[in-house]
Amino acid sequence: MQMSMSSQSVNHVYQLIQMFFYEEEDMKNFVLPLLALSHLYSVPSLKRVCTHFLERGGLTKENVIDVLQLARNCDAPRLSLICLRMVVKDFKSVSSTEGWKVMKHANRSLEQELVESVIEEDSRKDEKLRKLEEKKVYLQLYEAMEALLHICKDGCRTIGPCDKALKGSQVACNFPACKGLETLVRHFSNCKTRVPGGCIHCKRMWQLLELHSRMCDEPDFCKVPLCRHFKEKMKQQTKKDEAKWRLLVSKVIAAKNSLGPFSLAQRSIAIATP
Repeated sequence: MQMSMSSQSVNHVYQLIQMFFYEEEDMKNFVLPLLALSHLYSVPSLKRVCTHFLERGGLTKENVIDVLQLARNCDAPRLSLICLRMVVKDFKSVSSTEGWKVMKHANRSLEQELVESVIEEDSRKDEKLRKLEEKKVYLQLYEAMEALLHICKDGCRTIGPCDKALKGSQVACNFPACKGLETLVRHFSNCKTRVPGGCIHCKRMWQLLELHSRMCDEPDFCKVPLCRHFKEKMKQQTKKDEAKWRLLVSKVIAAKNSLGPFSLAQRSIAIATP
């Protein structure tokens, strides 16, 4: 239950506090009881000083549990949130302190809440890492699509269409996936097994060719091999297979759009240009 004081009394109390607890060391030693008193006697100015001191460096792994409980009792939501974040961030150290051990016996519900918060934060981090890795895979597929079109349309170093003059292996290429794809294309053109269910390298090449076909808007003019073939093949696929390919295409396009208006090759050129 809070007790109110007159404004004159509040000013007198606040002046005394400023006089006696002006030094930082004094505030460090008495900030918690001062925060409790400021709430009990409704002294907002003192409460602001106390919470500000704690928020700006007054929290430690040894006192954060005590401050968290006090902040909740004293209606200081910002301070409470800062404490919670500190506990979650450094849970291993905080959970070994005396404050945690006391709270564990006195306030089981708070202990459970904090443990659950740590678990949720770990789950969020794992999910974020999973999505980053997933996005990385789709960006690699987009790189492969750009490199495949580049090789089949313009030619690159030692591989390309017959009507193009190749520039040799010493010329730098701005397409990140070009070198690896060049090796895969060479294997695909010479492999004796070359069937969709046979050689693992050829199977990958078939998949890249089909993915290109599904993303290509100009199959009648496209120079990538089998582009029209796969367009026709789509009509015979099951709904389940079609749904899987649609999802893959949407993920690759989303990864492409995340790069903004420039392609990977254009970005590489921009970085290389002084």
